[in-house]
Amino acid sequence: MSSGGIRALAGAAALAFAAAGAYAGSISWDMPNEYPATSLQGETDRFFGQRLAELSDGDIAITHHFGGALGFRSRDQLDAVGDGAVPLANTFIAPLGGMDPLFLLMSLPFLTSNPEEARRLFDVAEPHFNTVLERYNQRLLYSSPWASSGLWSRKEIAGSEGLDGLKMRTYDTNSTEVFRNAGASPVQLSWADIVPQLSAGGIDGVLTSIEAGLSASFGEYTPHFAAINYDSTVNLVTINLDVWESLDDGQRALVQRAADETEDHAWANIADAVAQSYEEGEARGMTIQREVDPAFRKQLSDRAQPVIDAWAAQTGETGTQILDAFRQGTTLARVN
Repeated sequence: MSSGGIRALAGAAALAFAAAGAYAGSISWDMPNEYPATSLQGETDRFFGQRLAELSDGDIAITHHFGGALGFRSRDQLDAVGDGAVPLANTFIAPLGGMDPLFLLMSLPFLTSNPEEARRLFDVAEPHFNTVLERYNQRLLYSSPWASSGLWSRKEIAGSEGLDGLKMRTYDTNSTEVFRNAGASPVQLSWADIVPQLSAGGIDGVLTSIEAGLSASFGEYTPHFAAINYDSTVNLVTINLDVWESLDDGQRALVQRAADETEDHAWANIADAVAQSYEEGEARGMTIQREVDPAFRKQLSDRAQPVIDAWAAQTGETGTQILDAFRQGTTLARVN
C-alpha cells in the first residue's frame, strides 16, 4: 500500500482512536499481522491480547487481524502505525531495511546460531531500535522471534551444488545477496506472494523457518527442509506514540507489563516450537535435515561475511557498537 493510501486511512482511524479513548473501559485496538493465526507470531499476538485484557480487567481490548487481512504487508506497517492508520502492529522487520539498515540486524547471516544468542543480540540493539522507531512516531512494545531460517526445497539440498540456479524466495537484501553469491537465483518476496509463486512454479525454494513454512503448508510444494540456521529474525510489535501518550500512567504500565510477559513467553518457547515442528513435518512425510553438513554451512557463512562487513560500514558507529557489545557478551539497558 502506498504512503498516500496509508495517510488516507489515518484520519478516519485517528477519530476512531479518539472516540475509543473518550469512554472509560472502552479502549479497542485493531492489530494487523501479515502472518497466519497459526504461526508463532499469531500465537504470540493472542497471548499479548489475552494478558492485556486480563491485566486491564477488559479496559483495553485488541482485535487481531491475521494474514494481512487489513491489506497491510510488513513493509507497509511502519508507516501505518506511525501515521495512525492502526494503533499498533506486529511487523516483520527485515523488509524495512531500505528505511533504516538497523532493521537488517537480526537477519545478518550466520551471526547467531541459537535462540539464546539471538535474544542477546536483540537486547544489545534494543535501545537503538527505539531511537529509530521514535523517528517514525512509535515505540517498541516487544520483540517476537522466529525459529532460525532454513531452506525449503522441492528437491533435497545436501550441499552447495544444490543451490546452483535454484529459484528461491529470500526476504531482504542480505539474504538475496548471500544466496546470489552462493550461485542461486533468489527473488525477494513478501509472505503473501510465496504460495502463488510456488504453485505457479515461479520458485522452487523458500528461505524461512520450519515453523513458518508448516503454518502455510509449504510441504505440499517443497517437501524438503535443511536446517542451515541462516539467521534468527524477529517481528517487532510497535505502538503509535500518540496512542501511547493518550493512555494514563496506569494504562501504560499495564500495556508494558503485558508486553514484557509476552516477550519472555515468546523467547522461552522458541526451542520447543522448533522441536515440535520437526516432528510435525516428519509426520507429514517431509524430509528434514536437522543437522546439515558443516562444510556446506561454512561455505554459506563465507559467502555471508561481505554482507556483515557492508552492514557494519553502512551503520557506522552504531553498527560497530552493537556487534562489539554482542561479541563481548555485554548488553545495554532496556528502554521503557
